[in-house]
Amino acid sequence: MAACGGEECPMIEVIIEISCVPGQRQPLLDAVRANQPRVQAEVGCLAYRVATDLTAGLPEQHQDVDGLVIIEQWQSLKHLQAHLTAPHLLDFQRETAEWVRQVSLRVLESS
Repeated sequence: MAACGGEECPMIEVIIEISCVPGQRQPLLDAVRANQPRVQAEVGCLAYRVATDLTAGLPEQHQDVDGLVIIEQWQSLKHLQAHLTAPHLLDFQRETAEWVRQVSLRVLESS
């Protein structure tokens, strides 16, 4: 981990749940995968992956057939904040906005 003024910085984990306009998950998934190498090349990015629901037959399972989840890990909050203003991310958001119905973002600190 990177040093934070003499202390260790906690790793930041981000879970982004995206609910797509019906029928638009595949174009969004393709766009996320195309943008993935640019995100992974950013300073401080430890992991960036996309996932979709799997029917597991579990009674507690919530499924969104029009959704996808992006899971990110960053060295620090500073690195995440830089990512959120990266030109390629802003372009991505603008280019895919018509396919997105709702976005839920969770920023977690490793304990």
